[in-house]
Amino acid sequence: MPLFPSPVDGSQLHYVDYTPATSPPPWHPKGPGSGAQDDCRNEGPPPIRNTTALVFVHGWPMSHQMYEHLLLPLCEDYRFRCIASDRRGFGKSEWSGKDAVDITYDTFAADTVALLKHLNLENFIMIAASMGCGETLLAYNSMPAALQARCKGLVWLGASLPFPLKTESNPDAPSRELWDMIIQSFRDDRVSFVKASIAGVFGIPLGIEVAPTILDKYADIVHQADALAIERCIQIILSKDFSEDLKKIDGRVKVLMIHGDSDQSMPVQASVALVPKFAKQTEVKLYEKAAHGLYQTHVQQLIDDILGFVKSL
Repeated sequence: MPLFPSPVDGSQLHYVDYTPATSPPPWHPKGPGSGAQDDCRNEGPPPIRNTTALVFVHGWPMSHQMYEHLLLPLCEDYRFRCIASDRRGFGKSEWSGKDAVDITYDTFAADTVALLKHLNLENFIMIAASMGCGETLLAYNSMPAALQARCKGLVWLGASLPFPLKTESNPDAPSRELWDMIIQSFRDDRVSFVKASIAGVFGIPLGIEVAPTILDKYADIVHQADALAIERCIQIILSKDFSEDLKKIDGRVKVLMIHGDSDQSMPVQASVALVPKFAKQTEVKLYEKAAHGLYQTHVQQLIDDILGFVKSL
């Protein structure tokens, strides 16, 4: 199990690293809907590896497992090296290490930068969801210039940017009362709350279809998370307005924001309608009939847009 130590407090942090193999050749799905017609897929011996790695950072309160159904085709079919980490307190990563420190968004960013240094990637794109988008933004802004030059772009899915808290100047974001209810519900009965609310993440109340077994999978991922990490992350999410941080990347790195038109966790008007005002190079793709969990409900569309983003670099 690949682990690396956090430079902040020595926490042991977990990640997966999927590298395309050349022998035996990878399995390719066939038939309609397989994506086999896409010219980014490299068929036949020997398979050609893409030189740009994809680094995935998950949302709250998930783990790298939320991306498994994307990692496999992107690695095996499209020949990308794919790395996905578990944020501290989630998946197989420790919440805290031997050195007691306050854990903030900057801590998460420092952990991500440490992973990138550990892997010593040639070129890479960071792909993040929800709170992970802020983490990758801070990571980009704080990494050394040489590493920053190797980061070719940022892809943000259902971003909780610039600030996921309702204020007078940010009236469309979720309210403090909603966040308080979520914290209390996790404290009272995590299992019941997740069971009752997980469908909303993927837009099932809006008519979007997701198999019950898939919902069970995501509920299991949430149940693996450290209880303190779940609660503290909400407080961390609500402590940071990223407006000034977004201004720092204005014109500096390519950004693709993908958002669901029916995202109730982070409504369009509170996110993709605002971010391009701070980072003007941001490209926005709004998915129809999609919610916060579009990474599960719009898989091929998302893969196609990631491939298109790589081609545009």
